[in-house]
Order: sequence, then C-alpha cells, then structure tokens
Amino acid sequence: SSHFGSSLVQEKGSKVKGSKLHHFMAKPSYSEIPYQRDRLPDRKALFDYCDTHSNHYLSMAEVDNAMFEKYSFGAKPVDEVKKCMLHAFDQAKNYGGDQSGAAADFVEHREFRIFLEIFVKKLDGVNDHKPDKTLEDLKGTKKGKGTTTCCGGCVIA
Repeated sequence: SSHFGSSLVQEKGSKVKGSKLHHFMAKPSYSEIPYQRDRLPDRKALFDYCDTHSNHYLSMAEVDNAMFEKYSFGAKPVDEVKKCMLHAFDQAKNYGGDQSGAAADFVEHREFRIFLEIFVKKLDGVNDHKPDKTLEDLKGTKKGKGTTTCCGGCVIA
C-alpha cells in the first residue's frame, strides 16, 4: 500500500509539471502588440526582448523569434504571419531614409513602433496603412551622472 501512495504523489507532481501547457496557451494575442504611441514602456521592453544581440538593431530573425515566442496569432497560418512580418520589416527598416550600409538592413529602435504598427495592421488585413512618420528614441541618451533623456529635452531619470 505504501507503493500506491508514492505513485499517487508522483502523479500529482506530474500534473504540476503539466502547467507549462497552460502557460503556453496563455500567450497574449498579436492585437496586444504595443504599437500605440502611449505604450512606450511596453514597446521598450519588447524591443529589449527582441534585441538578443543588444546592439540596438533588430534583424528579421530576432523579430521573428520574439514575436512567435511572445504572441499568439490565433488561427492565422504561420506562413501568412511571416509574410506580414517580412513586409512590415521591409517597410520599417530605414523608414527615416537616413541610413546606409548595415543599419539600413535592420529595424532600429527609432523604427520599431513603425514596424509593429504596420505588422499588426497587415495581420488585420489593412495593406496600405501609413503610420505617422515620427521616429522615436527608445534608447535614450546618457548625459553625465546617469541621467537619461528621451528626446534631448526631458529628463527621465
């Protein structure tokens, strides 16, 4: 009878391990992607999550991995999601038009909001969406004594 008790405990333990499945299913929908202007802190966190090389530039591979890890795309076929992502990536990289060389092949922090907005709109079937062209500085610039400014003007910390 002690053997029966231990297998029951073992089974209970395996149910706890199975909770990963619940976590997997609980990914937020792509509609939660923080492209809206007022969601800057969420967008900064997402950019940092995507930026696995910590170089302030995102490759298509970095964006692809992060988006599929963090968000659910419902019943949309993976190929369709990737097509929308690539289109948004191509439109957003060098959105400012002021880059050359390697930087023009990546989405940098200033272009990230543009990428996210085009991506979500394309997934929703809006093909000719034109985001506001204003680029933003997600990095901030360090100015002595650890103060950070977001746009050269206001001090954040």
